[in-house]
Amino acid sequence: MSAEPAAMTVLHVDDDGEFIALTAELLGRQSDRITVISATNAAEALDLLEREDVDCVVSDYEMSETDGLELLAAVRERNEELPFILFTGRGSEEIASEAISAGVTDYLRKGGGSDQFALLANRIENAVEQARSRVSYRAVFENTDVGLTVRDVETGTVVDVNQEYCDMLGYDRETLSDITLDELTADVPGYDAERGVELLERAVADPEFSFEWPDERSDGTTRWVEVDATQVQIEGRERSLVTVTDVHERHEREAALATLHQVATEIQECETVEAACERTIDAAESILEFEMCSILVAGDGWLVPKALSAGAPDDGARRMRPDQGLAGETYQTGEPTLVEDVLDDETAEPAKASYRSGISVPVGESAVFQAVATESNAFSQEDLELAELLVSHTARALDRLRFEGELRRQNERLEEFASVVSHDLRNPLTVAQGNLELLAEECDGKHLDHVREALDRMASITEDTLRLARHGDAVEETSPVDIAAFADRCWNVVQTDEATLTVTDSPTISADRTRLQHIFENLFRNSVDHATPADGAAVAITVGVLPGGFYVEDDGVGIPDTERDRVFDPGHTTTEQGTGFGLAIVEEFATAHGWTVHVTEGSDGGARFEFTGVEVLD
Repeated sequence: MSAEPAAMTVLHVDDDGEFIALTAELLGRQSDRITVISATNAAEALDLLEREDVDCVVSDYEMSETDGLELLAAVRERNEELPFILFTGRGSEEIASEAISAGVTDYLRKGGGSDQFALLANRIENAVEQARSRVSYRAVFENTDVGLTVRDVETGTVVDVNQEYCDMLGYDRETLSDITLDELTADVPGYDAERGVELLERAVADPEFSFEWPDERSDGTTRWVEVDATQVQIEGRERSLVTVTDVHERHEREAALATLHQVATEIQECETVEAACERTIDAAESILEFEMCSILVAGDGWLVPKALSAGAPDDGARRMRPDQGLAGETYQTGEPTLVEDVLDDETAEPAKASYRSGISVPVGESAVFQAVATESNAFSQEDLELAELLVSHTARALDRLRFEGELRRQNERLEEFASVVSHDLRNPLTVAQGNLELLAEECDGKHLDHVREALDRMASITEDTLRLARHGDAVEETSPVDIAAFADRCWNVVQTDEATLTVTDSPTISADRTRLQHIFENLFRNSVDHATPADGAAVAITVGVLPGGFYVEDDGVGIPDTERDRVFDPGHTTTEQGTGFGLAIVEEFATAHGWTVHVTEGSDGGARFEFTGVEVLD
């Protein structure tokens, strides 16, 4: 059910009392919405406007004390939007033109008959409804929480702006209305007035389209806004209504996130803990805009400052016990903390009394990042989250550096061990073998054979141990290797007796030749020594290709299921002559390439070693 049309109060001003009464009577007959109050002069009319809620003024032009245009000027000083109809018996083009220039709402000549009053009633209703519509539109226009600007569809000229947009950019309404798009656009690469016009036209044509734009505030700073537009009718004219939403904080956060991800690469490339911490502090200053921050790294029972921002005083951070203060709590719990005011936080023990608020974030399990300020509530939850993101990259860098340091020390110990084995075991073995040969010239016996076998086995174990120690680290450089030719070459240096080798395919893979040679030789030797078929026939070995890898298999007795999980264990052997290192070397050198080796049953019942994760070049 539609609402009843709203009533309206009309102030009729005329120095002819009889005509006032007639007008009130006839207007009442034409419209039951109109209530007429009257005044016979300008002073009385202005007094009624102060006391009554008037929706429209209808005034004669020529009156004894003042004319209608003078009254219009007085009304406009009080209310620019109130409808004002000039209803006069003296009309001319000059008066009409002057009235329109002065801002009259409508101009109507007095005439005889009721038709003239029907026309007047219609003009009053239209004027009041349009005014009320403008008031409603204005209320929405001014009371919304987004910036609004109205532009002429054809010229693009700014017709109107709301106060929210003025406040957003720091301009008064008049200045903002006169600013061109070129002047309003901040100096950001890729953004200019020409592009802005194109985007606005697209937004008007496509209601689903919006775009971000850098506006320049009155103080010269940049404010990012989101813009969408639509074509509307305002006061009967086609306009572009442009909505401007402040998205500066969101844009800055997205920009900070993107920059933090770029910085992550730089942090990961740092070669020392100090460098990684310093780069993190630099990023916290330049991207997150933290003026005073530090990183404390755990070591020797203390949390020790490793990096300090330029804005922090020299004594802005101090060495602390791992259970001391907020840094200690962060280190022990691994939980980030936002402190709005240190006076309200019992755990906070700031390095300086002037520190009032801060954030504390764990850097993995080995360090703590802290940022402080001299005023309370200086940090937000978003600051804490961005700091967590930043130091997550630092944590990975510190973990990598710690791992590399441990690996380097391990390799140094291995090299030292290899040197000891090479010198302190090889030399006595060589002496023992030499003396054994001299002794064999003087006497003979099965005991000498046992000694020779034991010494040979010790020599093999020594060589295998050295090989594992010196070549078990990750492969750094590879080269193209033709499997068929390379397998044949390795086969020719192994004592194979009557065993045979078949290579089914000839792909090229990427591998370290030295370690691949040891893989093939150890597998060939393992098959020849341990895989003799039950019928005593010579063992047949096959090298073939797998998707993303290759395999080596034999047709021997195979490896029992219960043994397959142990065959790669160093020292595991099924014969007294074996060293137990051959297959351990195979797995170690495969892993050094980044490959995976798996033992299973061969196609003819023997053992099959499958290598996957191999880079096959053709």
